[in-house]
Order: sequence, then C-alpha cells, then structure tokens
Amino acid sequence: MPPKSKKRVKRAIPNADSERETEPVTTTALDSRTHPNDLPINLERKGFLALPNELISQILSYFPEIKMEHILMNPTSVGSIKNAPNFFVRFEALRALSQLCRSSRQIFLPLLWERFQVCLTTNTGGQWYRNLGKAMQRRSKGMLKSQHLWPYVRVVTVSLTRFQTTTVLPPFVSMLRALPNVHTLEIPHAHSAMTTALKEAFEGSIFPSIQIVVMPTCAHEILRCCPSVREVTCNEGDGGRLVGALAQGGCKKLEILRGVAPGANLMKRFIKESPPLRCVGIDARSTDVEKLIQNYSSFPSLRVLEIDCGGGVKSVDHLVKIAQDTLRACMEYRPATSAKKSRKNAGDDVVQTTSELVDLYSDPRVVRVLHFPPRHSYYLEQLSSEFVPSRIDEFPV
Repeated sequence: MPPKSKKRVKRAIPNADSERETEPVTTTALDSRTHPNDLPINLERKGFLALPNELISQILSYFPEIKMEHILMNPTSVGSIKNAPNFFVRFEALRALSQLCRSSRQIFLPLLWERFQVCLTTNTGGQWYRNLGKAMQRRSKGMLKSQHLWPYVRVVTVSLTRFQTTTVLPPFVSMLRALPNVHTLEIPHAHSAMTTALKEAFEGSIFPSIQIVVMPTCAHEILRCCPSVREVTCNEGDGGRLVGALAQGGCKKLEILRGVAPGANLMKRFIKESPPLRCVGIDARSTDVEKLIQNYSSFPSLRVLEIDCGGGVKSVDHLVKIAQDTLRACMEYRPATSAKKSRKNAGDDVVQTTSELVDLYSDPRVVRVLHFPPRHSYYLEQLSSEFVPSRIDEFPV
C-alpha cells in the first residue's frame, strides 16, 4: 500500500466577514452626521471593494434612478410613465452588493437605503393603488423595526392613495417622525380627495429635519408639519393651499419657491410672514402672470426670478421686462416700520421695527428663462425629457 499523504486537509470554516443584513453595522457609517460618500477608505478592502468611493458613485450613476423630472410629471406611479426605465434594477443591485460580506455591506447598505421609496408598482393597469397602499404599510412597519437603518435615509419618495388611509398612513407618519436625517420629501402623486385623511393622520406631527419638499397642492397638510423647510415645489395645481400652509407655519427659512400661483389674499398673508426668499419660479401659463410676478417686489432678498415658458409659450420678452423691474423694486424696497416701545424697558423710547425683511444675499440679481421641449397634451403620453430644460437664458438686472 502506498504511504499516507502528509498533506493537511483544509477544512471549510465560516467566513467571519459575512454578516446578515438585519444586524447593525458597528462602524462610523452609522454616525448620523456621516454621508456614505464620506466614509473612510478601508485599507483591508480587496478587489473591486478597494475602488474609491467616487468611482463607485460614478458606476452606480449608470443605473436608472428617480430624478426630479419624474416627480414633476405628477404620475400616479413613477413606473407608469411612458418609456419608463426599470427603476428596480438599482435597488436590486445595491441589495445584492450589500449582502456579499461585511466590507461590502459597509459601503453599499447606506446607498441602498439612502432613499425610502413607495412610488413604484409592476401593476400599472389594474389596482395599482392597492399595491402602493399595501407596500406603504408593509415597508413603513419594516423600517420602524429596523432602527439601524434610520440614519441612512435622507430622501423619502412616496405616492399617496386613498386605499385604507386609516391603516396605511399612521405607520408612515410614525416612520417619518423616527428618521433623524431625512431632508427631502417627494410626493409624485396624492389623490385630490384625501385632504381630510392627511389632516387626521399628520395633525400634531413635526418633521424638523425636512428642508426640501415637492408635492401637489392637495398635500398641503403635510407641509404644515415642516417648520424648517427651505425649498418648496408644487407639481400639481396652483399651489395656493401650499402658500397658505407656509404663511400659517411662519416659513422663516424659506429660500426657494416654485410652481405656485396664489391669489391676492394669500399673497398678502405670505408677504406679511417675510420669508428670506432667494429664488422664485413662475409658470408663464399662469393666470394673470404679470401681476403674479409683480407681487414679489416686496422681498429685498430675492435674487432670481425663473420663468417657465414650456407648453407652447412662444415669447416671454414682456415677462422678462416685468421681472427685471420687479427685481429692481426688490433692490429699492424698504419695509415699513412702526414705533413700538420695548416691553422689557417700557420707560425707554426704544423704537423696534415690526418687519424682519432684510437683504441676506450678495449675489447678483438675474431673470432666468427656462425653455422646455414641446409637451404632449395627454399626460400618459408625456416623457420625462419634456420636463428637463432644453435651454436656459439669463438676463441680468
């Protein structure tokens, strides 16, 4: 018989680098102030995991992702738009990469959950609202149970339907309150007849971290819960109730306002709150657009007036001139003051101003005209490219 081989047989041992997704990552990635792209490069990474974070971000940018133009289209479901790419691919790829090992999980898990989205469904022709409602309830409850994922979420993109609102909305509101780092709330679609349901679900809630909001007019009850909002964009309706919600909430940090055409009374209330507006976007197709532009002459901080001339608008030269005159009026505007004695020192003749309108910015004033490709009149035929400016002209003041 031949002699026995002295070579030691290698035994399979469990990989200490593997880890389940349900377990929290004990790394600096969980710091609420750290963004996934700012994570330090691990010197122990090997293979493609050793790629710089910038290169990883560049590779991921080739996967279809929900962008602002998809939200502005106001679709019932983002995946239902014409020629829509498969937005599930990016999520599935990141999920698979985050489950390879502990090192890959440290890189890709924050990217996987950077956006919490419930606006996609494969059932675009049938009971899509039922699918979205059940997905909202299921994912909201799942996120509430996964506390280690909360610091990663920075963007929330959801479509709101009337499907079982008393069951679907409460866990979503609880989840939104729990997320510490969410700064953007995007609502591609909300049913116009669910205002009461939204009021009952969101009443008393406060989301202090939300700074950017994109929503239809009928979702104004949610805007009341965002006292620190800096940018508001309306993607359906005239935005009048959004302006009313801003005026009621104080809007002391509001800098950018787009897509709204409030009436005279709402505008007076809004001006009285004196937000530090820096940029205003106006649709050239709005009713009495000339008066609408002139209403913003009482904001000394206003620097940019954007005119959206999409949808078949041929010439906006007269609007450009009105906008330039409005910005000049902003430059010369001096808020009215009233003499009020200080309550602390009632005997002193200290005069206090009742207005907080000040010029907070030093950049030059400019009128910006956004040209868009022709849009289909039927919303189901519209393309996302029709909501991306094809040309931008600037006219200094």
